Amino acid sequence: MVAFFVDRHDNMPMRLAVLFLLSLPLQLFAADPDATDALAVTQRYIAAGAPELALARIERLQPVSPAAPEWGSWEQLHCTLLAQLGRNTTLIERVAQLPAGAPPPVLQVCWLAGARAAVDLGEGAQARKFLAQMLWQQELSDEEWHVVRRLVIDSYVADNKPDDAYLLMLRYQQDYRPIERSTAEHFAGALLAAGMTKEAVDWLPQLDDKSPVKTWLRMNAGLLSPDAAIGQARAALAKKPDALWWEIIRQAALVSNDRVMQTEVLENLLELAVDNNRVITLTAELRHEYKTVAQDVANRAQLLIGDDAAWMDAAGRALPPTAARALYAYLAEFGKTAAVRDIAQARLVLSLIDDGLMQTAARLLNGVHWSNEQLDAQARLLLDDPALAPRRRAALCTLGVLAESARDYRRAADYYLEAALTDEAKIPDALAIAARWRSANALDSAGFHDDAQAQFEWLRRHVKPALSRAD
Repeated sequence: MVAFFVDRHDNMPMRLAVLFLLSLPLQLFAADPDATDALAVTQRYIAAGAPELALARIERLQPVSPAAPEWGSWEQLHCTLLAQLGRNTTLIERVAQLPAGAPPPVLQVCWLAGARAAVDLGEGAQARKFLAQMLWQQELSDEEWHVVRRLVIDSYVADNKPDDAYLLMLRYQQDYRPIERSTAEHFAGALLAAGMTKEAVDWLPQLDDKSPVKTWLRMNAGLLSPDAAIGQARAALAKKPDALWWEIIRQAALVSNDRVMQTEVLENLLELAVDNNRVITLTAELRHEYKTVAQDVANRAQLLIGDDAAWMDAAGRALPPTAARALYAYLAEFGKTAAVRDIAQARLVLSLIDDGLMQTAARLLNGVHWSNEQLDAQARLLLDDPALAPRRRAALCTLGVLAESARDYRRAADYYLEAALTDEAKIPDALAIAARWRSANALDSAGFHDDAQAQFEWLRRHVKPALSRAD
């Protein structure tokens, strides 16, 4: 089943969680001034972009006994932050152990967070268990009833029971007619992901003409050709990244059995993924697809296994970039010499960065440990090659990614920041912003915290204006 619910709104859940935490009045946290101060500091950690440190602080400072006056406020914060960080398994285990006598607001926040986490992990029965406790023990407002009923529907989708989910969707529509357009889109998308196009058509009139779900539904219903759907998707993606548009391209590519395009989709989904479990899954899928596509390309080009020079030459020719990257990925793993493997790895990263997929490159290299000697050799090849002079920023970012894999964060920060500063435009482009962001994180990992803070401050001042100008 297509992962319709994953990454639909990018990092929106994280933003909402932060806003929720920052909006809590301090007097609700605790009667003890010291506890209030501790919670306020924890909030500031979250606002400063340090959720992991905030979670460690909660685990250290939260009272053990649920009878403690401030325990409920800490627990509410704890559940919300686990949800923000995508610690779904830990969150579910924690919510399952909540004491029955916990304050009702705490139970409601944690049960809802636990239900969403269970849905994300495909544990629909566990989600319904949490929601049932809410229904038995809580007085819910009309809006809260809507939320619970939609989560119940999602829980059956997560359990691969789309027929049950569909019946509940119809009942929901009957009770709350007319339903909101966003809800209609959610229902139709879930049914499409389950292969229930006929049932999804029920919501076609309620979908926005520019909605990716409507394009997907019209394509599956035979009202739009796969090529036209791909055209619409690419036009929309040129304006704004959206994982669902990429899913539509993948569905269209499946119809034509275009493995290269399917792999291109995986590259972009990995770039956009925010959930760690999703990142792990997509990384494994992309590595597998690179091998399959490389073998297909090699067979068509009559390349012999073991003729690394011919494979490298083919990758450097006018192939679709994703096909070239598949050949590089194959050589990076199966090249006969270490030199060939290193060059192929660097060229794979460079090609991804050229296409705006730096996060994908870094995620693919996660667990691949480079040495400084390997890095020195690639630096000479990438920076001293006159043919790569117009792509110097991408080459520097490539070296930054490789330096991170070598755990040399000072050197990574050096490469990233040089790449960011090489951009002379008044409004920084996407590569400059990405390089600045990665330089800040590398500086922080290297222990240069003041320098890192300066880069984060630059991003705070410049990223929003840059995005506004792009819109």
